[in-house]
Amino acid sequence: MYKYLFYLLAVIPKTIRKKVSKRLARYFIQKYAVIDANGLENIPKVENVIFIANHLSNADGLIMQYVLEKAKAVTFLAGVKLQDELITSMVLELIPHIQIHPNKPDRKALREAIEVVKNSNSLFIFPEGTRSRAGELLKGRSGVVLIARNTNSLIVPIGIWGTEKLLPINAKGKMSREWFSRADVYINIGKPFSLASLSEEGEVIDLMMLRIAQLLPEKYKGYYK
Repeated sequence: MYKYLFYLLAVIPKTIRKKVSKRLARYFIQKYAVIDANGLENIPKVENVIFIANHLSNADGLIMQYVLEKAKAVTFLAGVKLQDELITSMVLELIPHIQIHPNKPDRKALREAIEVVKNSNSLFIFPEGTRSRAGELLKGRSGVVLIARNTNSLIVPIGIWGTEKLLPINAKGKMSREWFSRADVYINIGKPFSLASLSEEGEVIDLMMLRIAQLLPEKYKGYYK
């Protein structure tokens, strides 16, 4: 029934659609997700912060905006393929975002991301570049390192789990067939760090991803166990 509602929303004016979609999004989060968020006190007061998190579900961005909205306005890096599906494209209308091609060097998106942070705004990145179908951390991609180096921003690591049950990935890769289920969602927000504070041993991206892994239960750590 709800999916038919989204089809109806698609044909109404955008300004009205956004208002209705925002209410629907909050309704779905409150109906299906029991959120346990810890560490909000770790979010710095400075404006330009880079948030990095693991990625388990298309619900991750929606959940994180919902959790962070009272603490920090955030622009998300979002894969271009999310625009190809009706529901995810409507969700993106609610979330400030930069479109990125995650499987190749997207210099335009990286430049936009750097400008966002330099203009005293905050950015949210899933460094794995895609959702983890195995439910475990994948090796991070280095685009976030470039952004951090060019902005000298504080970086806040976040561990998320439970969203893979809230909005499970469709086994055949069809996002249009994904839908919500009731689930407990856990969010751990770690203490901010800078690139300068990282050890010189190992790849920078791996050292950053380890900060995320430390906030996750063992079974979610994957590549960074």
